[in-house]
Amino acid sequence: MIVHITRFAFVTAGAMGGFAVSRLLDWPDTIGLPQYYVILILILLGSSIGYIIGGIFGREFADIYATVEQKLVDMAPVDFALGMAGIIGGMLVALIVSWPLRQLQPAWMTVVSTTVLFVIGGYAGFRIALIKRDDIARSFSRFSEDHGDESQPEAGMPIKLLDTSAIIDGRFIDLVQLGVLDGDLRTPRFVLAELQTLADSVDDVKRARGRRGLDLLTRVSSGEIGVRLFEADYPTIPETDSKLMSLAEDLKAAIVTVDYNLTKVARVRDLTVVNLNEVATALKPAYLPGETLRLEVQREGKEEGQGVGYLDDGTMVVVQEAAEHVGSRVDAEVTSVLQTSSGRMIFARQKAVSGPGDDIA
Repeated sequence: MIVHITRFAFVTAGAMGGFAVSRLLDWPDTIGLPQYYVILILILLGSSIGYIIGGIFGREFADIYATVEQKLVDMAPVDFALGMAGIIGGMLVALIVSWPLRQLQPAWMTVVSTTVLFVIGGYAGFRIALIKRDDIARSFSRFSEDHGDESQPEAGMPIKLLDTSAIIDGRFIDLVQLGVLDGDLRTPRFVLAELQTLADSVDDVKRARGRRGLDLLTRVSSGEIGVRLFEADYPTIPETDSKLMSLAEDLKAAIVTVDYNLTKVARVRDLTVVNLNEVATALKPAYLPGETLRLEVQREGKEEGQGVGYLDDGTMVVVQEAAEHVGSRVDAEVTSVLQTSSGRMIFARQKAVSGPGDDIA
């Protein structure tokens, strides 16, 4: 509909423009054609140009309208009310500031500068109202902290921000259900935008990860987990991780992630980070030097004579002098354990060998 309306407007304007051009010159004397013939040609030409340009602009307007409509649908009632209040406040400020501009000459400069000032003021008020939403909600109890009919979170409940990697990973759902990961779980919309970008990627792996993240986020947003989407953005910061850390600083919130680099950088900035890999590592069984493990050697290691096997939880075990026993189960004595936030590795030496046909314990 928007495309049709835009095309009609441009076609009408093009036809009127063609007619106006036909009146500018004495076309019969200039090109030797009758006046009515020239008028018809110029009107058709103007209408055709208007039809093409109207289609281009109409599609752009339709995309903009669809984007704005979707944002309004996704926006919580509280966010919408605050946004409208911000627009009104920004325009009032613009009205006061625009008084001196009315003295500008010529008059069109006054109109243009005042219009630009009102647009900037309204947009700035809208963005500031949404960015400072939580501060306003804490200051005025009449603004509910949750969307719709959701109950207000308990006072002092810590805020935890889920990043893209944590949403795709999905283990935070189990931690919340077990009561290990508590607090007010939230996800800013720029993280949702990154998930959408991944889901639209031409790379199959990235596309699958993005779609998994969107599916999980849809499920937890409407379920008992209650992860809340909210408006927040830092237009001057291009990277999503940097935006998330700035938001965590402003909200005094913790970041939930599985990204090793984000974890390190956030801790350098003195932010609280919950790394799901670290949680999983901490919950794995502890193996001390001198303990005996029984496992199958699955492949040779990087160093000469080394064999590599894996425990049931996926922990890699490097066994010295076990390369010739690939496919067999061995008893190995733990010599050392290397533990990092990205995983755990156990080093051991062979004690005894059993045949490849032994039952797997």
